[in-house]
Amino acid sequence: MIFNFLNKASNKTHTKLLLFSSIRNRILINNISSTSKWSSINNNNKQSSVSKTNIFIITTHNKQQQQLSKSFSTINNNTKPISDVNLFHDIVDEEFELFVDRLEILSEANTCEGFEVEGNDGVLTIIVGNKGTYVINKQTPNRQIWWSSPLSGPKRFDYDSVEKRWVDNRDGTPLRQLLNSEINTLCKYDMEI
Repeated sequence: MIFNFLNKASNKTHTKLLLFSSIRNRILINNISSTSKWSSINNNNKQSSVSKTNIFIITTHNKQQQQLSKSFSTINNNTKPISDVNLFHDIVDEEFELFVDRLEILSEANTCEGFEVEGNDGVLTIIVGNKGTYVINKQTPNRQIWWSSPLSGPKRFDYDSVEKRWVDNRDGTPLRQLLNSEINTLCKYDMEI
């Protein structure tokens, strides 16, 4: 989803930084010209935290009318934490079993030197020889999957309940797509999960 922001500037000189939370409908406003304090306002006018933000910058100058339009991508709003812990474990365990099944095929094919897959207690370790090690594990308190990769570094994935898949909580990249791509890059093996 793309948000477009268009603002006609007022006659006063000021700069504001607006942050809109796509998850919890909260707005964060910082009036730079008067104060550097951040205040967070939700529908009940109570202070609250802000997560997953889209940034809009509005700048106005004395008696000049300006328009500033910025477009920002947002991640899918279907990623809400799974409330039932047993359901979370079932979904993650099923995903990890699929990963292990597909990755063991690669291991048995001997196309990637030093390739090993280990999975136990909610942690999946993928050793890609001297190219690095992946650690993919479930984070029950956050209802997320955490990822550590020799190529892309650390990432966190939330469950998209509509698409029935795990997606990066920053850029929306599906976990399976990222794993397929990186294994293909490191092992020159066209894997489909």
